[in-house]
Amino acid sequence: MRIAVIREECSFTKGGAERYAANLCNSLASLGHEVFVLSAKFGTGLNPAIRHVPIAVNRLTSSSRTRSFHENAQKALVGLNADRVFALSRSFPADAFRVSDPIHRFWMRIRYPNRVVRALQTLNPRHRTILKLEDNIFEAAHTGVIVTNSELSKTIILANHPFPAERIHVVYNGVDLKTFAPSVGMPPPEPDGGARLLFVGQDFKRKGLGPLVRAMAVLKSDGVKCRLRVVGRDKTEPYERLARELGTADVISFEGPSGKIQEAYRQADLLVFPSLYDPFANVCLEALACGLPVLTTTTNGSSEVVTDGHDGYVVDGAETGLAENLIAKIKAFANLEQTQQQAMRQHARVKAERFTTEANARRIVDVLTEARWK
Repeated sequence: MRIAVIREECSFTKGGAERYAANLCNSLASLGHEVFVLSAKFGTGLNPAIRHVPIAVNRLTSSSRTRSFHENAQKALVGLNADRVFALSRSFPADAFRVSDPIHRFWMRIRYPNRVVRALQTLNPRHRTILKLEDNIFEAAHTGVIVTNSELSKTIILANHPFPAERIHVVYNGVDLKTFAPSVGMPPPEPDGGARLLFVGQDFKRKGLGPLVRAMAVLKSDGVKCRLRVVGRDKTEPYERLARELGTADVISFEGPSGKIQEAYRQADLLVFPSLYDPFANVCLEALACGLPVLTTTTNGSSEVVTDGHDGYVVDGAETGLAENLIAKIKAFANLEQTQQQAMRQHARVKAERFTTEANARRIVDVLTEARWK
């Protein structure tokens, strides 16, 4: 098939959605499909058979960037004669649209719980543009099928839009099991025997870093030995200030983005990813592949592949009470014997081996092949 993939950035060096796009395109090309990537940014390391179609973007404002990428991508499709159009960024019409980014209407309810504030925020050009795009995408006449990477996203769509349920397919993400693999043997223990916690992500507010920093303060006061590494690109000052106020600046390190995130996974004991909302955070699958147990929330689609107490932990995703729930699970993990923690590591890797990039790509091809809607 000639497959046109729409994604504003297709790269191995950015976030999970961008890496997913890069892995998918490589896998599709390896399967023998002719792949066109319509993107504003196109990273290195992609299969040379993939054809990049540059898309101009107006970066004056967030609203203009989102709108111009959609409009220019649609214009670029003319003449490509693609058999299937697969949108990984917000754009329509398309044979298939994958929910790669948070469903905006649902996220706004979490970000702005006050109805009046939320109503006022919908007047913001950025929010208005995204909401309008999503409303059009989730219109049955504009999109052939929707691909979600979790049952969570499917449930949210059906609760907010009249899209036919039979045209929504849940396809869990895949992970590169060679790039993300355990280290040989156990990581060397901390000198004081404390648990090494890791937080990885961008958009610290949505990823739940605030409740985690507050949880660290209680853990410290309760005598639980643990340290937290924060890896990712966002403004750290509000969280560093909170850590200083709570007296935890000595047990939390803010390290910025990393080009070798797999090494961070291998050097940790537990990934703590208390997201207030994520369709499916790829970092959780990457961590599992590196043999790192994962603590996450029910409002992260990745929780659907985590078995509580076996290869990680799952807590309720509501912000109220989140810190307390994190404390209980981190304490439970810290109290495990080394042999029990090692067993969780082994279970984590075995779980990840069920979700390969190749299996994901083959399932996507099946969905695209069956997408007959016009």
